Amino acid sequence: MGPKTEELISVLEQLATLLENDGATHWSLWMRKAQARLLDSDYSGITYLLSAYGGMGSFNDLVLGQSYDGGVFSWKPGHVELNQRFDKLRCYAAQLADAIKRSQG
Repeated sequence: MGPKTEELISVLEQLATLLENDGATHWSLWMRKAQARLLDSDYSGITYLLSAYGGMGSFNDLVLGQSYDGGVFSWKPGHVELNQRFDKLRCYAAQLADAIKRSQG
């Protein structure tokens, strides 16, 4: 396993934790599944991860820090910083996965 794959595994852990803490279980499970594949040296984890990006309702569209209480929308405290961190991790994961995919030929 190369250094970029190890870094991606770490980023996926951070993403999964961030998503779990915000209640985004669908996407946290997606990140954990990609991570598990990579930990097993199954590089289909790269393809699986990259399939989350793009299209309507994709991982690219996700915004964290929202809540509905009694049908009323509101932002959670710290939502701006949360989404800045999330977007940085989300973009970095895609960059690493793309680089690994290119290196695999």
